[in-house]
Amino acid sequence: MNLKSQLQKSINGDVSWDDEILDIYSVDSSLYQIRPRLVVFPKNSSDIVKILRIAKKHKISVTPRGGATGLVGSALNDGIILDMKNFDKIKVASDFVYVEPGVRKGQLDKALNRHKKFLGPNPSVGPYCTIGGMIATNASGSRSLKYGSIIDNLLEVTIITGAGKIVTLPSRTQLANSVLRIAKSIDKTKFPRVSKNSCGYRLDAISGNTTQKIIAASEGTLGVIVSAKLRIFRIPPRRVLLVLGYDSIKNAAGDSSSLVKLGPSALELVDKNTMKNFKNKFPKKTNCLLFVEFDSDIRANIARIKKISAGKILYTLGNAKSAERWWAYRNSALHFSLKNLLAGQLSQHIIEDATVPVEKLRDLVAIAQNLGKSFGAKLVMYGHAGNGNIHVRVALPKNDNNIIDRLAGEFFSQVICLGGTITGEHGDGLARTKFVRMQYGQKTYCEFEKLKREFDPNFILNPNKIVAYDRKPNKPAKIFPI
Repeated sequence: MNLKSQLQKSINGDVSWDDEILDIYSVDSSLYQIRPRLVVFPKNSSDIVKILRIAKKHKISVTPRGGATGLVGSALNDGIILDMKNFDKIKVASDFVYVEPGVRKGQLDKALNRHKKFLGPNPSVGPYCTIGGMIATNASGSRSLKYGSIIDNLLEVTIITGAGKIVTLPSRTQLANSVLRIAKSIDKTKFPRVSKNSCGYRLDAISGNTTQKIIAASEGTLGVIVSAKLRIFRIPPRRVLLVLGYDSIKNAAGDSSSLVKLGPSALELVDKNTMKNFKNKFPKKTNCLLFVEFDSDIRANIARIKKISAGKILYTLGNAKSAERWWAYRNSALHFSLKNLLAGQLSQHIIEDATVPVEKLRDLVAIAQNLGKSFGAKLVMYGHAGNGNIHVRVALPKNDNNIIDRLAGEFFSQVICLGGTITGEHGDGLARTKFVRMQYGQKTYCEFEKLKREFDPNFILNPNKIVAYDRKPNKPAKIFPI
């Protein structure tokens, strides 16, 4: 019996191989394109177990997919794509929520808001990304500065491994013991000294009762997520957003290490190329903005900012609707960067997520600017200044893969020297997997390979992501106009 017929006969969910569907699932929000063989819509865990067993028999890969908002091709592969949209249950408790991977963050926000609660990580694509995708990439966002990334809020997770076994972590299972054993073998000094990191497997975060954290940032390579228990927080009674203007992005970056000591709930940066899309007028020499949000000790912190900041407070927004308008500007930074850079020159999203210790943020900006000059590239920079995480969008005069790899290699080597990571929140995917060994060194990389074999002995789960990079990714997809 062929693959299609066997899947159709064995599962309750739908199986599709229509050309139109395959074309849709051949792309995500990255600039890569890989056409899958089949797209499957499982309805329950039993379906997934059967799909994985059939995939093993036919020696074909299986890649889970959520909202397709990823920027580095994490959800693309040429085998079976699992669309997890049918896994959409939410159950809210007092300080945590049980949620399935197909739930969109926007849906969860509405459900939590009715209980006056919120989830800490808040990616700018929040209305569209799914919880499964957020766990898979260890998503963060602006308020992760105070409330943590997914890895800090993941209390429990149930997955189906590549061997077709349903496992809940943390637990005292053989698999959990293997995770603990491998975690003890790593050299923790090889892991970046940053507040958030989505590169490789997060073995540095594992201790006796936190084995569930290994699934954060694992990009569907260790197991298919079927449910998770996530910490939630009470919505603070008041938030105030300050918009600070600076004469240069370097000065704004330099100020960030002082401002973060005040305990803001968010500290975000946008450059002049992003600012010019805002429907506001700024003082003539304003070339960069910092968004600083406080949800506690507000009056005292505003007074402190006036004393320590080199920037000028342009707006103080205590009204929720006014603040939301400004956050909408910030959350549209990716759209603005694509709009401002010529589509034909825009390079793959490779160096767009580096993160360094916040006191080294000014150095990171300088590195990006210097490389931009060396390669004749146009740059747009914005991001999570409080976490030392800057998104750098690059447009090169010649979109040549060799040039892009050379630029990325030089950039990443300097980021690593600063104690940073090549990706703070977006993951490795097709774009950065080949640089994971550079980040961690051969010994730690070998531990990653051991971990992969424990969860996925047949290497069918989202291969060639994080480890086992044994072929070149497909050519970049056409850049669609926005």
